[in-house]
Amino acid sequence: MKRIVLLSLILSTVLLFNVSAQGDQDTGATEKYVLKLAHVLPTDHLNHKTALKFGEMVKERTNGQVEIEVYPASQLGNEKEITDAVAMGTLDFALCGFGEVAKRYSPALIFDGPFIFRDREHQARVYKSEVFDELMDEMESVGIAMVSPGYYGTRHVTTTDTKVMTPVDLNGKKLRCPDQPMFVGVTTVMGATPTPMAFAEVYLALQQGVADGQENPAAAITSMKFYEVQNYLVKTGHIIQGNHVFGSTKTLAKLPEDIRQVIDEVGAEVSEWAIQESFRIEDELLAGLASKGMTIIEPDLDAFVAAAQPLYDEYESKWGEGLLEKIRTVK
Repeated sequence: MKRIVLLSLILSTVLLFNVSAQGDQDTGATEKYVLKLAHVLPTDHLNHKTALKFGEMVKERTNGQVEIEVYPASQLGNEKEITDAVAMGTLDFALCGFGEVAKRYSPALIFDGPFIFRDREHQARVYKSEVFDELMDEMESVGIAMVSPGYYGTRHVTTTDTKVMTPVDLNGKKLRCPDQPMFVGVTTVMGATPTPMAFAEVYLALQQGVADGQENPAAAITSMKFYEVQNYLVKTGHIIQGNHVFGSTKTLAKLPEDIRQVIDEVGAEVSEWAIQESFRIEDELLAGLASKGMTIIEPDLDAFVAAAQPLYDEYESKWGEGLLEKIRTVK
């Protein structure tokens, strides 16, 4: 009798569970996703506003099914660490440049090369080209997907006490650069001694004389207050750089197709917004740096362009023969 009662209870429980589960299906219950996005810049930088906008739009378009938590200011690691995490699938999104990505996918090296684009508008058109789409499709083989291409800024050199007109003026000067092969190469051909270090360490290094200068766009120079420890801004414009929302292919593969489509659509819209906003802000910030006490120098750009030529010869085998010409012919 006890066995019969126990069996009846078990059957009743199973039946109740099945009915409850079916009820959840009938009421359209959906799985929620909490994803993480990291970047290295402070909260007053446009990168952070871009990350927040991306998260807000995805949440709205998915009716709250997807929530993206944003971690700024190197909270989850430097660019190397967050790029590694995206490739491994332990971080869902990173907003950063191609530098660390290029260590896995060498054609991406070209996007941090010197004097690759005619101007920042040309770079934006390249992002919409077939050659860019093909490269981004291939890049997914290393676990990293392009979600939203963006504009980081045009990089210029700043120095503490050196008025730079040509690469010769940088001889013997320690110039901080990201710890990435292309940046080290560019710094070298510009005449300086590369001093790689994490972005968060740069201010103190400049203040203490560990580095004589650095190179970054106006937004980074302003947000990190490098103008407090640097006297000159040299408008080399040596790299027109992007910062992009990259996604982990492992994360994206686990998401339902409709959510992946929302992420694609939002990525494209945020890209348009962020690029135009970056252009506007950059123009204002360059003017603002002069008012903050920096001396703005217009150097001999032809001398810097000529100095960069050996890098093209060195890197063509890595980024692909003919790729530079394809990019430069994008109208």
